[in-house]
Amino acid sequence: MIAIYTDKKECCGCTACMSICPKQSITMQPDEDGFVYPAVNDELCVECGLCRKVCAFQNVPVNANEPLATYAAVNRNQSVLAASASGGIFASLASIIFEKNGVVFGCAFNNDMEPEHICVDNPTNIIKLQGSKYVQSNINTTYADVKQYLEQGIGVLYTGTPCQIAGLISYLGKNYKNLITADIICHGVPSTAFFKGYIKHLEDNLKGKVIDLKFRDKSEGWGLMGKVVYEKTGVVRERFIPPINSYYYSYFLKGDIYRENCYECKYANGNRQGDFTMGDYWGIEKAHPEIETRNGVSVLLVNSTKGIELLEKIGNYLDLTPSTFEQASEQNGQLRQATAKSYKREAILKTWREGGYQAVAEEYYNSNKKQLVVFRIKMLVLQQVKQLIKRMRRGQ
Repeated sequence: MIAIYTDKKECCGCTACMSICPKQSITMQPDEDGFVYPAVNDELCVECGLCRKVCAFQNVPVNANEPLATYAAVNRNQSVLAASASGGIFASLASIIFEKNGVVFGCAFNNDMEPEHICVDNPTNIIKLQGSKYVQSNINTTYADVKQYLEQGIGVLYTGTPCQIAGLISYLGKNYKNLITADIICHGVPSTAFFKGYIKHLEDNLKGKVIDLKFRDKSEGWGLMGKVVYEKTGVVRERFIPPINSYYYSYFLKGDIYRENCYECKYANGNRQGDFTMGDYWGIEKAHPEIETRNGVSVLLVNSTKGIELLEKIGNYLDLTPSTFEQASEQNGQLRQATAKSYKREAILKTWREGGYQAVAEEYYNSNKKQLVVFRIKMLVLQQVKQLIKRMRRGQ
């Protein structure tokens, strides 16, 4: 019997071990908190040891590079910028790949609102991969799919969390010239099961079927406002979700519901896994006050010579302002250290284990009544002020 890990802190759930197993003896199974871990079928396992060797999370990080260059980035296409969580870097990288008839891998919600990595081979479907998805995605067979494309000489862009990129690189076992990788600045990931409970909570309250969830909607500008899209009585509707009105979003932002290993993440520093690193440029107003921020600004770290060679092409899509890693990391803590483990985590997950999403929601809203009342009053006043301004403008 082979043990891939001895402590949950040693596993990030990247699925490299499952993907490399020649006997398909490994499956990813959820624990009591919904986080997936590799389970070995001893009847199929031949104890070749590949699963342990491929584990980048337990071994020395592969392809770890300090950034060679740092930029503030804004996509020039306003439609692309509006659909992006921040500055639209991902869409520009995808465009470069599509120019060469390549394929792009990233996280999308399927029809059941489950986050999973998929392959997109045309610009029309890239919208599925855009936007932040604050939950661990299912890698499925994409590591093996990537290898197949690469061996055929097809260009590939693969995006994901740093641990997912490290898992892919370790699985591939060698450097491919036609592979571009981009990791995101990751805070940590909740489980898919916990997220699915939240979707059910939304559907209960909205009395409809959720068909999309945007954690970072830009209707009111760049920020943390969420939006749920749902179908009710045959009509597609939308509703904004401020973080404080969402137990899931609030717990995520506070780091209360992450996977165990996220609190000791070895990738939460300046040693990056991808050719590029992308994320929100928080603190941009201080670092670069000359940049317009209303519609979002990204930080772009270029971590490899391959990335440097692509800068000219990236510049065809993005306005790039030279910056420094020190400036970019000042308010992006995950570029310096992992999220501190929350003292609330065990209590929240215990509530979820015993009472499901209903119990978690009830506990959150009961313990935050005062803050919620204050917030709703502020929103009501703001709405009235906006209406007053509109009436005054009409009267001019």
